[in-house]
Amino acid sequence: MLSDPDVVPKQSSAGWNFSKSLRAWYAVALFCIAQIVSTIDRGMLALVVDPVRADLGISDVQIALLQGFAFSIFYVIAGVVLGLVADVVNRKRLLIAGIVVWSAATIASGLAETFGQMFAARLLIGVGEAVLAPCAVTMIADLFPVDRRGRPMALYIFGSMIAFGVGSLAVGFVLDAAPKGAFDFISLLGDLAPWRIAFVLAGIVGLGLAMLFVIMEEPRRKSGQSNTDSSGLQDGIMFMVREWRLYLPLYMTLAFFGMGVAVVLNWSPVLMSRVFGYAIDDVSKMLGVGHIAWAALGSILAGFIIDRAVKRWNTAGLIWLGAGMSLLSIPACLAVFIGDGILAVALLSSVTLASALFGSAMLSAVPEIAPSRTRGLAVALYAFFMTLIGFSLGPFLVAYLTEHIFQDEQ
Repeated sequence: MLSDPDVVPKQSSAGWNFSKSLRAWYAVALFCIAQIVSTIDRGMLALVVDPVRADLGISDVQIALLQGFAFSIFYVIAGVVLGLVADVVNRKRLLIAGIVVWSAATIASGLAETFGQMFAARLLIGVGEAVLAPCAVTMIADLFPVDRRGRPMALYIFGSMIAFGVGSLAVGFVLDAAPKGAFDFISLLGDLAPWRIAFVLAGIVGLGLAMLFVIMEEPRRKSGQSNTDSSGLQDGIMFMVREWRLYLPLYMTLAFFGMGVAVVLNWSPVLMSRVFGYAIDDVSKMLGVGHIAWAALGSILAGFIIDRAVKRWNTAGLIWLGAGMSLLSIPACLAVFIGDGILAVALLSSVTLASALFGSAMLSAVPEIAPSRTRGLAVALYAFFMTLIGFSLGPFLVAYLTEHIFQDEQ
């Protein structure tokens, strides 16, 4: 199926000019920043597990529910619905609304006093962030021809990859500075615990980001790229159902890759703290530097590799490229066997290298193998499988095994 030129044709770069390029790259820069902010908001809980657990009086399993299920269930449900919505409404306005929702919910997370309040806030973060991928990826697909899409897609993915590092450094700074009174001049923050201050500040940054999208232009949607595309949404969905042998294995690949990545990202700070004895603020800074370095390398490589893969092997090459790049995540699994803390950090953070290459390839391919009127849905399903199965089940299994099988926090 992927080798059929009617389904995954090559696109020409004819008509590409500086003016189009400038507007397109401005949009991609905003998408990258949005990825950074959204990924920090959803992932910073992993950096403050023990302080949150102590403050709210909850268990590791409840923490895992907050990390995975609470965020994921509404993220994936709302994502499918909003993916359909993104195919028919103004995507810029939809994205601005989503940023406002997830940012306000992040602030609410920092003010939560009970597990239930934190759970509800995490649900709303999931709802707000569900709009980002369908809107951003489909707009990138409309702004760039497929043979020029590698670098912008790599930059967009770079946002999520570098976010783990930026977030780790930022949270580490807040945890270190807050007890010294660095934020006492802000009346709202003065009496809050350091981890709460981190959440509130992250939410405020997100609200500021929403304003930057106001001046961005909504790109014109491209017509279908293949003879099998349909102008109707229902026909597009039926096409994807008929071709389940293509879509189901692809989406299950995303699910299992996401499971491994989620385990590393959500539990590596706790691993370094409990097993290697590092202070959580030191761990945040160390992992931050590692994630940034690996993410930068992965995004640079992805920008060059993806465009060349498309030109040589068409969209099918992106699928095979993603499959190969997923193997680069294996070294991160070896950190648990390493006795040296610094080397363990290097191995754990290397998962962002694999993620940058894998994600850039797959997100470049998904819009090309979907009918034009269901591109938003196709991207939302990407998030659905990776999040519901991967990012929900992975962290939960680690917590369950720790508490009920091994019965040892180590």
